[in-house]
Amino acid sequence: MPASNVVMAGLFIVVAAVTLWDTTSYTDADSYVFPRTIAVALIVFSLVLIVQWLLGRQSQLEPPAAGSTPRRIALVIAMLAATAAMPWIGFLVSGVLAFAAVLLIAMYDPWTRFRTIVYPVVGLAIVGGFYLLFREVLQVPLPVGSVFAG
Repeated sequence: MPASNVVMAGLFIVVAAVTLWDTTSYTDADSYVFPRTIAVALIVFSLVLIVQWLLGRQSQLEPPAAGSTPRRIALVIAMLAATAAMPWIGFLVSGVLAFAAVLLIAMYDPWTRFRTIVYPVVGLAIVGGFYLLFREVLQVPLPVGSVFAG
């Protein structure tokens, strides 16, 4: 594992600590639950990475293969486009469209009948699950979209 991973883990710990400190001024529990949860998770996972590095444990994964730069750029553009569209079409529709775009752009293996059927169903379940998690469980106000707001 390169030392740069450990440096980034340290930077993530600093960012998460600043986030935790910043949320101490929030008075409404609905406002600080989500950022604190993410910050604590970020600190824990970063510390795990640092400990693995200190113990000399290497990742069991193969090093990443060289990728396609146009594909990487298209992924970023798809995510930015979905984010920009969110105020107009809402979180749920934007999330489904982003998932579909990322799936089509990032798909390396050939499409089979199974993948053609299962991947969209799983994608809808994942996006819908996150929507319910954020909106109902974490009480995060999500954009409905001006098109659907009436």
